[in-house]
Amino acid sequence: MRRFSVLLSTVICSATLLSACQKTPEPEVNTEAPAVAISDKPTGLVKAAVRQVDKNKDVGQYLDQFSTKTAADIAKEEKLAKEAKDAKLALEAKLALEAKAKDSKSASNAKPLAAAPVLVAKAPEVAASAVVSAPPKAAPVAPVVVAATPAPTPAVAEVTPLKLLSSVQPGFPRNAIRANVTEGIVSARIHISTDGKVTQVEILKAKPAKHFDQEVISAALQWKYAPISSPQTKLLEFAFNREN
Repeated sequence: MRRFSVLLSTVICSATLLSACQKTPEPEVNTEAPAVAISDKPTGLVKAAVRQVDKNKDVGQYLDQFSTKTAADIAKEEKLAKEAKDAKLALEAKLALEAKAKDSKSASNAKPLAAAPVLVAKAPEVAASAVVSAPPKAAPVAPVVVAATPAPTPAVAEVTPLKLLSSVQPGFPRNAIRANVTEGIVSARIHISTDGKVTQVEILKAKPAKHFDQEVISAALQWKYAPISSPQTKLLEFAFNREN
């Protein structure tokens, strides 16, 4: 049985080899591209292809450089690009302003157009055919005499007469004695309150000056009057004589 199997395998292999050898070879297919006629005139296709290749090369180089840049380099480039853009916008605005100023100047220098004359039509005069009568005069009205009312007389406040209850006479001051002053005279105004007390003394005139003022003030503040309805003032005069 084993021998039969080996013999069968040998027969199958031999038949396969024979069938392969008897097959006719297939015709060869020409894979080469047909020849293209080359014209002497430039077509521009080669230059376009070269430019595209150079562009792709530049993009590749830019990508390589961008991949090696740091964040600081990228920020710096963005800043420079922004400054360039701002400078460009400022230049454009300046040029626009200059152009506008130039246009306005040329417009101002232009001669104004002469205004067209305005024709005013004169209204035709109409002759008055009817006589307008004057309105009748009004009857005179008798004037009404109104008696003037006299202005009210302001009420005069009643002044209560002053009644002196007690007084103190000033003495001859020592400073006047040391200054060899033998006499003097002082005029003063005193202010009296409603309870009759002297509240203030004003020196109006003193001869000689400043020798008898303090004595007059000290003495007048001690004067006492009877109560009154309203505060009053009074003029006093004090005479000084060393012999008395």
